[in-house]
Formats: sequence, structure tokens, C-alpha cells
Amino acid sequence: MRKLPRAVRLDLVAPVHRAPVAGATLLAAGIAAALALGLAFEQKVEERGRLDAELGARVAPRHGPPTPESLALSAESAAIERQLAVPWTRLLAELESASHDSGGRVSLLQIEPDPAKRQVRITAEVRAMNDALVYLRRLQRSPVLRHPMLESHERRKDDPDHPVRVRVSAEWRT
Repeated sequence: MRKLPRAVRLDLVAPVHRAPVAGATLLAAGIAAALALGLAFEQKVEERGRLDAELGARVAPRHGPPTPESLALSAESAAIERQLAVPWTRLLAELESASHDSGGRVSLLQIEPDPAKRQVRITAEVRAMNDALVYLRRLQRSPVLRHPMLESHERRKDDPDHPVRVRVSAEWRT
């Protein structure tokens, strides 16, 4: 046997119940709490505005005209940055390799980089001028250096072996 659905009764004209006293009290308490919270929030916003104004009056402007100290610091920072931009590892490895390829006939004495011009000056001593020319040709084949040139050479008469001191200049590649 089949069950029939139960009938649903709709009462569209039901009597309106009055709100109990507890509901009205709870509503009044909620409104009072919302007002108290709103007043406290407004006071905090005013206090924050006052503190921001005080702070703004006390703090000096951050970006004023450059001072001599800041200009000197900026120049020093730029010089350090240029020094760090020198490809030291590759440059020194290439000079060491070229010296090694010369069979120990070249002694490096000084390496003077000029980062602003991207140049390096190399001072070395060799036993004979021919050794200096072989070293210079080796540096000209270097992938790190561009245009190595012999700047000067002089025979050291104060040394009993009379070595030749040479200066080579070149640009370095990045």
C-alpha cells in the first residue's frame, strides 16, 4: 500500500507576537555597545591624526639638498663599485697563465688596474728583451686583454744579472 503525502497547512494570517522584554533589553544593550565602540574608534582616529601631525613636524625632510659629506660618500661608493667590477679572477688567472707559458722567464712585479679607463698596467722583469716580446705576443692572444702594448723597457744596471724591466698596458674585456 502506498502512503499519501501529508497535507501541509498554511496559516497566512497568524497573530503577531509581541517582542518579549528580554529581546528589547538585548537590543538596547547592543545599540549602547555599538555607540560606545563608535565613540572609542573616533577618539583613536583623532589621537592618531594628532600623533601623525606631531611626527611630521619633528622629522626632517628625507631628500634635502646633497651635503658635502653625502657627495664624498657617493664618490667613494662609486670608486668601490668600479673596483669590484674589475674581472679580477679572470685577469689574474690569465696573467698567471701567460707567465707560466713563458717557462718562468717572466717575473711579474706589479699589476695596476685603472677601473675608470678599464686598463691594466703590468710591470715585469725578464732576462732578455726577446723574452719580453714572447710574453707580449702571448698576452696579445689573451681572450681577457685587448691591445696589449709595450710601454717602456729598461735594463737594470744596479742588478748584477742586468734584467730588463718592462711595462705593458692593456684594456680588459668583460
